[in-house]
Amino acid sequence: MTTLEASQKIGNYRVLEVRELPHLRGQYVRLLHEPTGAQHIHIACPDDNNAFCVSFPTVPQDSTGIAHILEHIVLAGSERYPVRDPFFSMLPRSLATFMNALTYPDRTAYPFSTRVEKDYYNLLEVYLDACFFPRIDYEAFRQEGWRYQFAELENPGSPLQYGGVVFNEMKGMMATPAYVMFRNLGRAVFPGLTYANNSGGDPRHIPELTWEALKDFHARHYHPSNAYFYTYGNLPLEKTLAAIERYALARFGRIDPGTAIPDQERFSAPRRHEAVYPLAPSENPDKKSQVLVAWLTAFVGDVVEVLGLSVLQRVLLANAASPLRKALLESKVGEALADSTGFNTVFREAVFAAGLKGVNPEDADRVEGLILDTLRELVRSGVDQAMVDAAIHRLELESREVSNQGFPYALKVFFQLSGPYLHGGDPYLALQFDAALERLQAERAKGLFFENLIRKHFLDNPHRATIVLKPDQTLTERQEREEREKLERVRASLSEAEARRVVEEAKALKQRQEAKEDRSVLPTLELADIPMGFEDVPHAVKVVQGATVGLFPQPTNGISYLDLSFDFAGLPERYLELLPLFAFVVTRMGGGKSDYLEMAARVEAHTGGLSAGASLRSLPEDFSAFRRSFGLSGKALYRNHAEFFAILHDLLTALRWDRAHLKNLLGQLKASYEAQVVQAGHVYAMRLAARQFGGVAALRERLEGLSQVATLKRLAALDEAGLSGLLDDLEALRQHLFRRGGLRVCVTAEEAVLLELEERLEPLLAALPAGVGVAGAGEGSLPGKRLVPQARTTAVAVAYDAKLFQTVPYTHPDAPALQALANLLRSEYLHKEIREKGGAYGGFAVFSPESGMFGLLSYRDPHIVRTFEVYGGIHGFLARELEPEKVKEAILGAAGDIDPLLSPDSKGRTRFFDDLAGYTLERKRQYKERLLQVTLGDLRRVARTYLSGEAALAVIAGEEKVKEANQTLEPPFEVAAI
Repeated sequence: MTTLEASQKIGNYRVLEVRELPHLRGQYVRLLHEPTGAQHIHIACPDDNNAFCVSFPTVPQDSTGIAHILEHIVLAGSERYPVRDPFFSMLPRSLATFMNALTYPDRTAYPFSTRVEKDYYNLLEVYLDACFFPRIDYEAFRQEGWRYQFAELENPGSPLQYGGVVFNEMKGMMATPAYVMFRNLGRAVFPGLTYANNSGGDPRHIPELTWEALKDFHARHYHPSNAYFYTYGNLPLEKTLAAIERYALARFGRIDPGTAIPDQERFSAPRRHEAVYPLAPSENPDKKSQVLVAWLTAFVGDVVEVLGLSVLQRVLLANAASPLRKALLESKVGEALADSTGFNTVFREAVFAAGLKGVNPEDADRVEGLILDTLRELVRSGVDQAMVDAAIHRLELESREVSNQGFPYALKVFFQLSGPYLHGGDPYLALQFDAALERLQAERAKGLFFENLIRKHFLDNPHRATIVLKPDQTLTERQEREEREKLERVRASLSEAEARRVVEEAKALKQRQEAKEDRSVLPTLELADIPMGFEDVPHAVKVVQGATVGLFPQPTNGISYLDLSFDFAGLPERYLELLPLFAFVVTRMGGGKSDYLEMAARVEAHTGGLSAGASLRSLPEDFSAFRRSFGLSGKALYRNHAEFFAILHDLLTALRWDRAHLKNLLGQLKASYEAQVVQAGHVYAMRLAARQFGGVAALRERLEGLSQVATLKRLAALDEAGLSGLLDDLEALRQHLFRRGGLRVCVTAEEAVLLELEERLEPLLAALPAGVGVAGAGEGSLPGKRLVPQARTTAVAVAYDAKLFQTVPYTHPDAPALQALANLLRSEYLHKEIREKGGAYGGFAVFSPESGMFGLLSYRDPHIVRTFEVYGGIHGFLARELEPEKVKEAILGAAGDIDPLLSPDSKGRTRFFDDLAGYTLERKRQYKERLLQVTLGDLRRVARTYLSGEAALAVIAGEEKVKEANQTLEPPFEVAAI
């Protein structure tokens, strides 16, 4: 790394500060671009997954979605790259480990990361041109934002409709109670500030946005004077700065963008805020409300105060022993914590909130009272210092962990510092957990630190809002009716010339969408840029107490990872549907001498968390053959190994069941599954379709799909006698699972501690019963194939459409061609037909080489019939002339899919369990070699062979939308409510 010093000049940049980052083995460098005022933070470190992000404070003054729609449109063509959609066009031309754009309540960010140097500079040029020199043409505004169109595009006698990607996306979002709660949190706590508006856009107000307003918003907000750059990794900073200067900043001077957000004027007294969310008419509205109590707290740039509140949030809410969580959930007023519960630093001033879902609206005073009484008692009796130490321990572990799970670590660092960075705090201190903790501990040593935090920010703070979110069974239908009536009024007001203009604009947009483009202006990787090898992770495999154990030395920064995989082959049929519930509760019950509250405190104080889950993994030679496994995983700092293994011993060998706690956990799990349905509707539709093929796909849907939602609803309604029987079944399930027979264990840590971990593992395994569970009543036969289109209805104004084909397993020579075909269809056909023309948020083709399933999916889609017609058009698309470049891009995209970004915590478990399942390095290399040899002829051949026969169809949508589709589709969908 080049040595830099404060005040040093690099071109037009001045280095403001250079600080060490020992935990990253690197440096923090902060710079200012003097001509424009653009700011830049660079994290220089040895990581080869280099990252870039440019963020702009965006402060909408209404709910037209101006910031969100602009995020879409700047990626829809720019000065140097005047193609229709350079962002999506780059996806198959890149090996990016992350590539997206994100709209927050007060900023818009454009991040990417990649392990390939050439790819980094390619993406850098595209992102810079998109952000600073977008075309923002009228057709892009109409496609991505909103437009008028006739139901039959060229027939002004047909009904007038709204179209637009963001318009339909936000219809889906506004059907999600969690999103509705978050938006109302902003309105309730920040009246008068930008946070009171819906930055994503409210479909009722999106049609108020004009093209001219959008262009003006860009000119002010997307100026270098309002830009905050971030880079990370091992590439030379000087080269990146030169590129940013050359391709963007050199053409600008300095302005005052006027985007600073003022402090919120504080309330003189607490307030009450009410809102509604859509509920399906078939659902019972009783106990479907939420109550959330929220306080405005500290400036996010006050790192020590924010750390103190983060610790307090864990003390109050993190686990079953946390006093506020315990008081709320054991009150029996509701079934789970309300959406948006926790400490939220996405705003300029952080918000702390807590509440319950599964309540009635009249319970609001009771929920509020529970929260305030609990906080008063904590001040009176004192905050448990052991719980404070445990919370600090957990935050320490999180600060140490270098993991690419969820997001690349390169971008997690950015998310960690972005609040102070954009709002005038100290971003460096946000990365220095130890320094901030030292200051916090000094304040804590003076006494009553956390009690005083509770007084200051909660009990003596009148800036409090109680939000009551109620279900409305008529909301979806009412809003759809109001939309139709509004459109009818608009249509009645249109002159003949204005109606012709709507038709002409529709024709112009269609022409734009179908125009052949020269994408050669976009940079691209070549097949030669694809790394051929897979990392050969060093390890040893041993047999310990009859279990197969993999030992993986990795630079884990003082954290050990342990993964146990139990075989549940032979599990009696009656217990299968209980596996997700067992996985959720097994790490939340007591064990040994600890009840569930004491165990929760032990887990918090001595581990980085425990998790469990059931999985079904098909074998590479035959997807109908599969391994059933139940995993239990955990992590801990090295100094906590003894207690970490003691906790595992108690949970595995002496689990303590608690009926009342089980009832609470059931409610929480049910609420979690229900909340996922609309948010991930395409995933549930895909599982619903896959189930129709029977076999392992049907079993997987039973564990992970809508069948499991129904199971949890049934179990949550059990009476006391039913709960007693359920406890007996869960204990029988534990006795069947937790045995040494077939057990596989992966241990990941630094080499110096692996021997100690192996020594601690031996008595843990010895304590387990030998052999495998006896197959009681047997597994039962797997369901057979039943290909009947399925529809499930809920309160949502959009649809999630799925069509699946069962193809070939991983080792079949055609599997790589199917993977490339999925990438080709996604980027060249479905994106245009489903998103650009159809107005859905997304259209996808996916191929799972392990399950052999090939899927066509849509997300937040205004259509059902049209989308399935598009799915039926894939062969016509493939019959067209397709350039060799498209095949190359399909292969590039597939190559990125099969070689994901890993990190020290995941390299070991991925290698170990892949090897044991038969997905060896040699087979992976063979798969990649075959992939690189795929031709256009192969793509057409596998499409004819595998995507022409029987298929499974499924949809999740509103009841009326399904009824309308069933008037056209043959055979019709079998329909049931979720």
